[in-house]
Amino acid sequence: MSDQKEKILIVDDDPMMLRLFEKYLEGAGHQVLQATNGQEALRVMMAEEPRIVITDWMMPEMDGIELTRALRQHEGIRFVYIIIVTANSGLDRVDEAYAAGVDDYLSKPAGRPELLARVRTARHIVRIESDLAKRMREIHRLNAEMAIANEKLGLANDKLKRMATTDELTGLLNRRETMNQINALWSTFDRHEHPFSCIAMDIDHFKKFNDTYGHAAGDAVLHETAAVLCSNTRTTDLVCRIGGEEFLVLCPNVGLNGAGVCAENMRAAIEQHDFCYEGSHLNVTISLGVAEVHPALKGSDELLKLADDAMYASKQAGRNRVTMAEEAVASAEKRRLRMSNPAATNVDVPSIRHIPR
Repeated sequence: MSDQKEKILIVDDDPMMLRLFEKYLEGAGHQVLQATNGQEALRVMMAEEPRIVITDWMMPEMDGIELTRALRQHEGIRFVYIIIVTANSGLDRVDEAYAAGVDDYLSKPAGRPELLARVRTARHIVRIESDLAKRMREIHRLNAEMAIANEKLGLANDKLKRMATTDELTGLLNRRETMNQINALWSTFDRHEHPFSCIAMDIDHFKKFNDTYGHAAGDAVLHETAAVLCSNTRTTDLVCRIGGEEFLVLCPNVGLNGAGVCAENMRAAIEQHDFCYEGSHLNVTISLGVAEVHPALKGSDELLKLADDAMYASKQAGRNRVTMAEEAVASAEKRRLRMSNPAATNVDVPSIRHIPR
């Protein structure tokens, strides 16, 4: 800035003072602008944007103090260094000037050395303010870029999480996330004895859709089946695709009978839904098995096996039905007994009950 001309606005209703200050400042290499009152000074400020203003205190229409307040309050005018010139340099008057927003003052009569010294100080302050403003703009720019980058990173992380936890075709929880969720439910059951149930299900004769209409038709059936299942479960239920045409629904805080009602609702909804692919209406049904958590079970694998066994019982009984895995405690105990005592051949298979349609 020291190698450039500084725009300086002189505001005074005395022509002689204007000419004198103009002579001093132009002689020091500055570009001088003039105004004879505060209102005119505001118009010059908006048009020329000088960074230093030297104003007389006493002027008609708008005096130097009123001009200072107007400059400080105007949102369209950036920082400007204001020097006020006064014939009265008493302490009260100086305090009034500083309170209004004046940066410095000159006592009349002001000589050339004193004027130029105050202007050098003003230029130094203006340069510091300009540098600070530039740095703040750069900080705001970097903060904005960082916010955008963080938003993009958040979106990318969300996408990665969805990819890691959801099935790409159906949008349901995938097998890995299903096991995480069922283990979390199991931990809650261990700590607080909150019940939960799981419903295993399989699309009946799914292979025929692929063989008859192609894999695209099979994908369409899987996708639409997932949508129907989600529409017929609670918002707290977790609908999962664990592989191929196999689905699993986890029902927190629901016992066996409640889960059985949910399973029957899903079965009926799938049977009644109009599956249409390229003009062909497809007959889609599902077979389901329901099991409830119980303290006698060793872990989630045993619970899933109970639900899976019940589902296969539905398949064997003719498909398109719901089977309840009952007497879970007895079933688990019998399996453990059979493992510990192979000679015990009179151990029964898990008890099951078909839900009538």
